[in-house]
Amino acid sequence: MTQAASDPWPEEPSTETDSKTPPAGNRFLTVLSDKSMRAPLLWSIVGRFPLYLVTLALVVFATSRGTGYGSAGLLLACYSLGGAVLAPIVARRVDVHGQTPLLLLTGVVHPLALIALVCMAPDARLPQLVCASVAGATIPPISGSVRSLWSALPTSGREAGFSLEAVLSEIFFIGGPLVLSGILFWGTPATALVVGGVLAGVGAIGFATTQASRDWRAEETESDLLGALRSPGLVRLLAILVCAAVSTGVFNLALPAFAEEHGSAGSVGLIFGAWGVGGVVGGLWYGSRTRDWPAERTLAIGLLLLSALTALPLLAWDNWSIGLALALGGLVYAPVTVVQYELVARTAPSGAITEAFTWVITVNVVGTAVGAQLGGLLVGAYGTWAAFVAAVAALLAATAVAFAVRHRFTAPAGTPGSAHPDPADGHDLPVDVGR
Repeated sequence: MTQAASDPWPEEPSTETDSKTPPAGNRFLTVLSDKSMRAPLLWSIVGRFPLYLVTLALVVFATSRGTGYGSAGLLLACYSLGGAVLAPIVARRVDVHGQTPLLLLTGVVHPLALIALVCMAPDARLPQLVCASVAGATIPPISGSVRSLWSALPTSGREAGFSLEAVLSEIFFIGGPLVLSGILFWGTPATALVVGGVLAGVGAIGFATTQASRDWRAEETESDLLGALRSPGLVRLLAILVCAAVSTGVFNLALPAFAEEHGSAGSVGLIFGAWGVGGVVGGLWYGSRTRDWPAERTLAIGLLLLSALTALPLLAWDNWSIGLALALGGLVYAPVTVVQYELVARTAPSGAITEAFTWVITVNVVGTAVGAQLGGLLVGAYGTWAAFVAAVAALLAATAVAFAVRHRFTAPAGTPGSAHPDPADGHDLPVDVGR
């Protein structure tokens, strides 16, 4: 991957001394003071903040017009599947043609599709589903684009950038629903959809106009049908992530059910918020530390610890105790996400970095959908305890795969499918590689 802009990050020394290495606590400050990344980061926040807002607003919008939850779920499914199916294709075009054209295109089409959805008559079911699918398919590829910029930095900048990404993901998770609540207090669900679409569009267009985005180019490589999936290391990582996403999907169904069982369905927002707060704290702590362990070992151990903490909701007796249990689990969730980003950057084939990051989003959508269905069946048949057990089992499966393939996340430098090697990363390369 070529450098997106001027590089303020000094290479980390490969000798025993670390006298030239910036203090670990300064990493976030260095990221925020980097002029080449400041504008892309700002616009990426604007464009991605409404992601959860739009998802929730679609359900509220559909039910506010007299349709049942079945119709609302179908509308949300079309939106989610549109993004899951077409997002890797859009990302591949980004890798081929650069970030600017696709960001501008999706920055216009996405809000227009949501506006068209809002303007349709309530009984125009098929056109609404089409608009929802188009809106989902044209979600601006901001996440993959900004992570591609982070991956072009040397080790210190890349790790700090990915840590910041994990923290921002938790903030979006908390902030989106809060913004939706504020809009609904003053306006309507239709207003929330329009505001969310416009914010995403403005963020995408603003991001596309930054110098870093306009200068970014993927390495030239021969295109093929598999694209980023031609990397065995990336495929192994995606197998781990889809198992972990099943756990998240189970919780998405089990937590509202638990809140309702224990007296207040309205507390579910606070429960999810506690989960997100734990993630923010864990991400800030992890991102401020210098790490010596190889990323693949950190991922496996982190998933094992996360599996143990995910079992804590089985001991919860009310909404407050389960909020505390989820906050403790969130402390590990964000660090695992950071390592995930680092491994994506390492295993992505040359010329397919944006697509590789987008496949992570796709498998998360698929795994979450499977987990939600599984969670619904288990809650209905046995209760929330069974769903929590299934969530732990899914994470244990992810952990088992992570330990089994932990020596196979990289390929020798210079071969197809190898990562973007960094001299400072040599200590992370396992002996058994490239098979």
